[in-house]
Amino acid sequence: MTLMNQLSRRYALPLAALFGLAAGAQAQAPAPEPTPAPEPPKVDVTGFVDVYYGYNFNKTDPAFRTFDVQHNTFSLSLAEVAFSKAVTPESRVGFRADLDFGKTADLVAAYEPESDGKEIYKHIQQAYVSLLTGKVTWDVGKFVTPIGAEVIESQDNWNYTRSILFGYAIPFYHVGVRATVAASDKVSFAGYVLNGWNNSSELNGDKTLALNVTLKPSSKFTWYLNYMGGKEVEGGDTRSLFDTTASLGLGEKFTLMANVDYGSEGDAKWWGVAGYAKLQAKENWALVGRYEYVDDTEGGFMTLGTKAQSLTLTSDHLIAGGLRARLEYRTDFADDAVFPKDNGTFKDSQTTLTVGLVYGFGGKI
Repeated sequence: MTLMNQLSRRYALPLAALFGLAAGAQAQAPAPEPTPAPEPPKVDVTGFVDVYYGYNFNKTDPAFRTFDVQHNTFSLSLAEVAFSKAVTPESRVGFRADLDFGKTADLVAAYEPESDGKEIYKHIQQAYVSLLTGKVTWDVGKFVTPIGAEVIESQDNWNYTRSILFGYAIPFYHVGVRATVAASDKVSFAGYVLNGWNNSSELNGDKTLALNVTLKPSSKFTWYLNYMGGKEVEGGDTRSLFDTTASLGLGEKFTLMANVDYGSEGDAKWWGVAGYAKLQAKENWALVGRYEYVDDTEGGFMTLGTKAQSLTLTSDHLIAGGLRARLEYRTDFADDAVFPKDNGTFKDSQTTLTVGLVYGFGGKI
């Protein structure tokens, strides 16, 4: 037997065993773990509790106020919790639901025509489903109005009390369809088809239409333009409302804002203007002034039936965390005696002092 044959026979079995073990090890190797599915989008949860104390020097509940309607009383204005998921190109379906409790919820729903459903509707400030199709975001359900410079939540306004324009010249909410498209990072448009003003169900066969244009040519300047029109009363005239709000930042600490509303319905006409100035003196303290003038002499749509002015000065303090305090002085005065006194008479002015406390919180689930 040759030397080569002897070597082959000598190492054949060990080599075969080695390759067999390798093959067995490869066969028994664990399969790679599957790629985990992406986590579902988180839901944002926010909320707040808003309480106030107000004192009217006429010693009676103040008139022509929106939510600060009680004199010499500690009041729960509003407690709210909101759930929302915004639409994105990766997650094209979203929603929002704001649940409200307190005196403000009662007042917002005061114009709701369905008496049977008012107890339910008043607790749902907003509730809508969103869908992103291309560049258009569709919202269907109940949402707050796009009109005006102020909103229902006090902490999102510059002042604690709301302007006369907010409470009496414009609607609070709508039910319908909204389509929003951002033409660029500086211009966006929104169109609305609605049941009407402050009604969850249709009262007649007509729909109210609205259009919003938002212009933001720079980080310091924003301009909103709104139109809303439709028949709100069966067989009545078309109610039209033009609204615009502009804000301008002057430096890092000073900002100006202005709001103008003009409405008409048949022979009734109402209009007003409000100007705001905000000085962010410190990171946790701001001083805000507001002046407004309203004319409701043609028709009394706003229920004033006269010309009125309002001057408000607010000291805004961020105390700690989510706790905010606002101290506010306000005087309203009119051409006629429309403000009640505690003795049953009326005068042409009212002055109030208000302390508002709001605690806000938020997170994700």
